[in-house]
Amino acid sequence: MPGKRSSGIKKASGKRKPEACDVELEAKVAPSQDRARITFEKILTVTGELLGEVGFERLSTNLICKHAGITPPALYWYFPNKYAILHELGERLTSAQEKIVTNWVEEGGLEKDSFEETVQSFMTLMSRVNEQSKAFPGGLWVIRVIRVTPRLKGVRVASREHYAAPAFAKLQEAYPGLPEERIRLITRLVTDVIYAAAELAIDEPEDEMAIIFDTSVMIASYYEKLREFLRKT
Repeated sequence: MPGKRSSGIKKASGKRKPEACDVELEAKVAPSQDRARITFEKILTVTGELLGEVGFERLSTNLICKHAGITPPALYWYFPNKYAILHELGERLTSAQEKIVTNWVEEGGLEKDSFEETVQSFMTLMSRVNEQSKAFPGGLWVIRVIRVTPRLKGVRVASREHYAAPAFAKLQEAYPGLPEERIRLITRLVTDVIYAAAELAIDEPEDEMAIIFDTSVMIASYYEKLREFLRKT
């Protein structure tokens, strides 16, 4: 993912277009040389750490510069504002989670033979996603921020679509009698349930495993009842 200059900087190109809003959300430039990359990555790491320490409202570019040991012009060379830094962090975290979902689908996560195996499979998926969030610098706070900040909602919307995409083809194979639009609706519905449950587990860590288990049971039950209904029609 994450212009031209003698320091080895080239124009940045984000993988997704941010939704139109009143602030710039793309990084201004992306690093191409080691020294530039170190500064770029330090800004991101420090921002993630500070987000957990001081919260979104108190987070500022001046505070980031102080803790990163850089000057404001150095930060503004890469990012126009704190929202752009958080946008980059959000995209990186959700992209990592999307890879987990894709790998899970490719491993046969949706193709289990029994109800119990399906429950365990979804528990594995949700646990992997949440562990990724916990391992990411400031990951739990990044999730919270992109959830509640209108300027960053595009990251969350795009993430939901990318979460659903890997499962769509598998469900088409599993339910050949269903219209494409119905399968698309099912994938979005299940994805949104998983998304909401993952966020709830983050907000209530003492109940994380219970939330993951109960959500997995609900989803597995839904698929089982759907198969029964289609067999009868």
